Amino acid sequence: MSVLQPPTPLSHEQHALLVAATPLSNLQDALNWIAEQRPVAGGITHRLLTALVHAADAAVPGAEAALRAIARQVLHSTLDTSADLVSTKTIVAPHRYQEALAEVVRRTPTSSLSGITPQAVGAAQASNTLVVEALALVAGLSWRDLRDRASARGTSLPGESTGPWQSSQIRCAFAIIDEIVRGQVKPQLAGAVGARPLELLLEGTNSWSAVDALYRDGVSYGTLLAQRDVGSAWSAHRNRTNTEISRLIVVNVLSALSEAGVSYWSVEGPGAVPRSFLAKQAVQSGKKTPGQLSVVTKSPDGRPACAVLVAVARDGGTARKTAATFLSLPESLALPAALVLVGTGWADRSESDKLVRAYGGRIFTEHTLQELAVLAAEMSVISDTIGATKSLEER
Repeated sequence: MSVLQPPTPLSHEQHALLVAATPLSNLQDALNWIAEQRPVAGGITHRLLTALVHAADAAVPGAEAALRAIARQVLHSTLDTSADLVSTKTIVAPHRYQEALAEVVRRTPTSSLSGITPQAVGAAQASNTLVVEALALVAGLSWRDLRDRASARGTSLPGESTGPWQSSQIRCAFAIIDEIVRGQVKPQLAGAVGARPLELLLEGTNSWSAVDALYRDGVSYGTLLAQRDVGSAWSAHRNRTNTEISRLIVVNVLSALSEAGVSYWSVEGPGAVPRSFLAKQAVQSGKKTPGQLSVVTKSPDGRPACAVLVAVARDGGTARKTAATFLSLPESLALPAALVLVGTGWADRSESDKLVRAYGGRIFTEHTLQELAVLAAEMSVISDTIGATKSLEER
């Protein structure tokens, strides 16, 4: 709200709603009651949240504190993204890595990894496309790490580890891996050591013969547990599949909208459309399309009615960055917008309180998707009515 404009008075209906949510009869006392996080009649609903936003905008004493208290409760998402795994079918089975290394062994003159050469790696990669990626893991590097290090040396590796590969790329990739295995990587900081795989670092081994012994004899279960300790179980897999969580939340949003009889365009589900199509419906011309824009609901006559943006944040840092993006969005949108904020990082951020106010209380979590659907249905009807009125005025 502009500081040059006087506050909009709180409506009688909103005044009555706030008072009725408490056992008190005075608005000031009712707001204090809510600010103290005491129980409210009927629970925290979207209508109550909207009334608090309007009260805060109207500069009603006590409304700011009440809105802050309610906002934290509204944004309490219990979805811990570390507790679930998605896209587990994409996980490479251990025997496939073993087969990839066996392919290299067959190509070496010593029939062991101790005799590994760039030529052997290139020939093995041509037969088994997992070879280079498996060797990168031997050196403790992800595929992305290997690509970045090669790029720093002036060599661009293929977009995917499966190739196609050129001999110069094979030589560069092998040189990087070989230096790590042989312990030839110098630390960048005094007092540090160059990053190496835990099983090589702790044993102080610096040869492919040691790797060959591990390949043939295996490692202890304790080594596996130590790997998890320093690397965090499933962290790399979660990083690769973090967008899948957002996709599943969008699918749940679509399910709630369908049950409420609300039509929509979405980047997911049957009849999915590109995000650029959604932008044409919801974003003003010349403005950047937010990556979280996932759904645009329709009015009964097919007009765009409401934009729905979905964001997942497990930690406060991610929530803070995403909130900064969302707070700058309302002026870029051509439609009213609702946010679906999922993850344990949202409730404890001060930016989350600002989001509730900036979006008029249209903030939801995985627990309140049905309320979102009800609101979307109401907004679709309002959009349809406004569109019909404008059409009559134009005539």
